[in-house]
Amino acid sequence: MPPRLNHLLTPLSLFRSSNPCSSAAAASPFSTTTRNRDVAGRAVRTARASAFAPKSYPLSMQQRRMNSTKEGGPGAEQQGEPGQDQLQSVSEEAADIAKIKAKKAGACGDVGAPEWEHGTPVEDILKRDKDAMKNAPKIMRDEIAARKGTRSYSTSARLSQGHLEPSSFDLTKDGGLPKDDPSVTTVAQMLENATPDEATREELGYKFDVPEQLPRSEHLRFRYDPVVDQFTKLIMKDGKLSLAQRNMNLILDHLRTSPPPKIDSTRPLLPGPPAPQLPLNPILYLTLIIDSVAPLLRIRQQRGAAGGGASLPIPIPLRVRQRRRAALQWIIAASEKRRDTRLAVRLANELVAVAEGRSSVWEHRAAIHKLGVSARTNVNWSPAQRGRK
Repeated sequence: MPPRLNHLLTPLSLFRSSNPCSSAAAASPFSTTTRNRDVAGRAVRTARASAFAPKSYPLSMQQRRMNSTKEGGPGAEQQGEPGQDQLQSVSEEAADIAKIKAKKAGACGDVGAPEWEHGTPVEDILKRDKDAMKNAPKIMRDEIAARKGTRSYSTSARLSQGHLEPSSFDLTKDGGLPKDDPSVTTVAQMLENATPDEATREELGYKFDVPEQLPRSEHLRFRYDPVVDQFTKLIMKDGKLSLAQRNMNLILDHLRTSPPPKIDSTRPLLPGPPAPQLPLNPILYLTLIIDSVAPLLRIRQQRGAAGGGASLPIPIPLRVRQRRRAALQWIIAASEKRRDTRLAVRLANELVAVAEGRSSVWEHRAAIHKLGVSARTNVNWSPAQRGRK
């Protein structure tokens, strides 16, 4: 067992519990300084008292262990004088003091026992006191008696099959709405439209509705608009994608801050928002410009197909991405003739010129379409027709 301490010779300062949140300390702004001075004064008085206190060898001899074995024996618990009370160890006394402080911690704002922060419910008091239950109001007694630990509603995630049947939504039964009411017809139509989807979901084995598919822009590789991404890759040089992206940002910013374009009636853009609203959405503005001048076809020159070594023009339709690529190449080639020093400024000015019908790109598009119309008879040409006369 651990050694015992004599309470008579132990200084009172060791057993004196400090109160960290007294009202006087909280009210005075100099509480911290005053408390430090009090602690220092007690330490000095304790040191002086300990220095001049008489030594008590007989009492310390009484506190020694009387048995000499490690395991202890019948006399292991008999220590000190027969009439003297057994003393607690330092660890046990510290544990008791900690319990007392924990119970009183609620008064200091710390986390203590729950009963220091919350009161006892009235129901618990009435359950313990039968006389109080008899004298309680009838409303409280009925409310306590009605509580059986169950809810009046279900928290199950899966409804019963009876709730999913269309007959459960019949508004005309049990004296409900008349059959000729328009709401009855509307509900019936909604059930008819929803029944196939419900059956499909049950057949697939899904418990809940299938979530909607994420849009294409949520994917990391396709987070940019297709037109913006294609234009950025075309103006990129030597693999410097970051530089091309900065130029693309400058182009979109120029389209956003530029005045609304003056649309030419002879060269109109595709149907879209009015001209004053185009700068508000620069990506839509850019898409309308590119799609408006994009060619619908290209001309492939087939050598020797016309006879005598002459080439035969064959119009070939283009897909959307191919059409936009041809239009962007024309715009980039036309912007190189401008005198602006920066690439982004040249491309932005050329795009505005295309929107206003002042660019030479429109002439390229008209020439391609004119040639395709003149060569429309060669659309169905095949290599098997080469030997025919």
